[in-house]
Amino acid sequence: MAMGEQLLRILEDLREKEFEKFKFYLPHEGTAPHIRRGKLDGASRIQVAELLMQTYPQEALDITNQVLHKIPRLDLVQGGQLQTGGETGHSGNDADRSEAANSSTGARKPQAHGKQSLVSEQQLMKLAGKMGKTWRQIGIEFLGLENHFLEQIEENNPGDTKLRAFNMLLEWRKRARQDATAIHLCSILSQDEVPLQPEALDCLRDTGGA
Repeated sequence: MAMGEQLLRILEDLREKEFEKFKFYLPHEGTAPHIRRGKLDGASRIQVAELLMQTYPQEALDITNQVLHKIPRLDLVQGGQLQTGGETGHSGNDADRSEAANSSTGARKPQAHGKQSLVSEQQLMKLAGKMGKTWRQIGIEFLGLENHFLEQIEENNPGDTKLRAFNMLLEWRKRARQDATAIHLCSILSQDEVPLQPEALDCLRDTGGA
């Protein structure tokens, strides 16, 4: 797939609020010259894709990768749509992508690093029990999951909100892969806009994983 087509498909998958966030973070990514914010104000998805290719002809996909981690829309990074490397002249191996992901998300994670293992099912189940009816909103708006996927979870778990939320979180963990740590999930769900009480995240701060 050509780079321009790949960039456009990714941008078209972003909801309007996410696209605005993408344009907000974009001027801070990459090496000079940066894309000026004035060029992004009111720009369409096609125009943003063109700006990326013009400004970063060899790094456009890498820059997009970094911004997607900040929104966050990890499903677009990990789901195979963002094929970094190949046409861009980069090696595109998993280690390179992992390093870029870690550097781009470092500011979002707490500095007091504890255990960096993947978030456990026990932690996810405890968290699911705190979500209640907001689980779908959290899944779509903050974890980057698709509505049709959440509808399927709802059908498979009739009347059980906790299991619905748990299966949603398991899907996020699967897609996030090496980024699915308790610290990373906590950083996402600690945003002011997330409809969760702060104590709901205590299970993610428990380094014992229970």
